[in-house]
Amino acid sequence: MFTREDTKAVKGIAIILMLLHHMAAFPNRVPVGFEGFLSLWRPFVDKGYLSVFALASKICVAIFFFLGGYGLYKRLSQGCSVVDIAVSLYRRYWKVFIIFVPIAYIFFSRTGADINPLTTHYEITSVKDFITEIISNLSGFRSTINSEWWFFFTYLCLIPLGCLLCMFTKKNNSFLKDIFIVFIIDMFAYNVFPNMANTTLFAGINGNFYFKTFFLLPPQISSFFAGIVFAKYDMLNRIKERISSLRFKVIICPAAMVVVMWSRMYIIGESADIIYTAVFSVCAAVLLDSVRLLKRPFVFLGKHSANMWYIHTFYCYYFLEATKIVYCTRSVFLDLLILIGMSLISSVLLELLYRQLERLNSLGLKKRLAARFAKNES
Repeated sequence: MFTREDTKAVKGIAIILMLLHHMAAFPNRVPVGFEGFLSLWRPFVDKGYLSVFALASKICVAIFFFLGGYGLYKRLSQGCSVVDIAVSLYRRYWKVFIIFVPIAYIFFSRTGADINPLTTHYEITSVKDFITEIISNLSGFRSTINSEWWFFFTYLCLIPLGCLLCMFTKKNNSFLKDIFIVFIIDMFAYNVFPNMANTTLFAGINGNFYFKTFFLLPPQISSFFAGIVFAKYDMLNRIKERISSLRFKVIICPAAMVVVMWSRMYIIGESADIIYTAVFSVCAAVLLDSVRLLKRPFVFLGKHSANMWYIHTFYCYYFLEATKIVYCTRSVFLDLLILIGMSLISSVLLELLYRQLERLNSLGLKKRLAARFAKNES
């Protein structure tokens, strides 16, 4: 079975790929004075293999979308409403927002020509602009406070679209029919809508709120709809059972994951993410089932993956002192471990903080109820 534990474990792998992607794929975002990563195997850095792999690690976005669509269908099947799903998304987003945004503006607002412009991101130049920025980012409509928060609003917009796909394909009983519809969506997301918006005839449509919100979305959204179809036909369970029965699965699964990454880097590119994500997710789940010692830490990372997504770019891009810690060794592996550690510890502490606040609130409520009950008795 492809369980919730499998989902968390795959998310744990995906969040590591994301942190590597943001840390090593963009040389213009590193701290001023950082001279690049070193490696014991020089061609890994000198010939650009690190940059290529870091760019290809963006597959993590498609994986999160795929698992998000898979989870959406499962939750809807269990009677969960769209409103409940949206509220849970906002709660997780706001938990990070109300802690890290004040920290950003209070402690990391600065100017300076000798530092990376990203670390001057929280300079307040106008009260009006500041209030507008806070409100628009709090709603998720904009992601100007942290550019990697774009995922939140995109995912929010995909929820009703995913529900529409479920309704549209409800009477279908063929996996091939439904996945073909997803391929059509993929072509529109990658090619039709972006190119249509760039033509003279449809130039004005770029300013339309509904077009931008529901049609002009990142191409990786196709993986979200693929996840819905895979969940509908229980395909991840079926494929996992087949692969798990193979004699040399411990060799086949990592080999398949390497082929996926290689194909994304050098052969097909990101346009086949619908296929890549399913293969990568199932093979990762089977591999981690076979090596149980590794599965638990990845499940733990997956549990905190949403918080880590929201938090990690503060440390590798926006908070100057934190960026110097992240990029302190020039070893991509050690620096990645530092970024993982900082993001994970922050997530754990964040969850502990809110758990304590909920406990205090619960105790306060109990005391008030007890006092009211005692008063009524008297």
